[in-house]
Amino acid sequence: MRESRLLIVMGDRTWTLAALHLACAMSRRNQTEVVLLKMVPVRHPLSLGTDASLLNFTPEDAKALSDMAATAEDYSVALDVQLYPYANWHAVVGAAEQLGATAVIIHIPPSPIPYWSSLRRWLLRRRLARQQQLLFTLDDLSPSLTWTPSITLQDDMIRMLGKLKDESSDDHSGQRIKLEGEG
Repeated sequence: MRESRLLIVMGDRTWTLAALHLACAMSRRNQTEVVLLKMVPVRHPLSLGTDASLLNFTPEDAKALSDMAATAEDYSVALDVQLYPYANWHAVVGAAEQLGATAVIIHIPPSPIPYWSSLRRWLLRRRLARQQQLLFTLDDLSPSLTWTPSITLQDDMIRMLGKLKDESSDDHSGQRIKLEGEG
């Protein structure tokens, strides 16, 4: 049985993809479960718990969720996708409790009101801490996490490249001796 469960609350597409890549890499290394939570706003609080609570779930949301699931599949990680209708922003705490999350990864958007984002982060961290859950906002994630192509060489390829490097350095040293002897 897996020990921890990471809950990613979907935000904007680029942030969510970066957080998903990070969580999938962690999942492969530490055997943690990854849950992707799509918060669906309701039109009225009375519609919570009814079929009307998912009226704001759009086809674009469904496509984004399938893209995220494909990304997790590329990592060979099982992704648990959950929809969670909500009436207020602090429903994340209830969702984390219901889903048994060990840690919550969420993007708290900046606010034009000074210190409002800091207050929201502090309140959310405090409420999750009461449930023994961690909060990660990964505020600086998107600029620092960029995809770069890379290759992994097998040991025999590394040895062959090392031999080529040694041969080329021998050739250059031989040329220097000839040049010094001529002058």
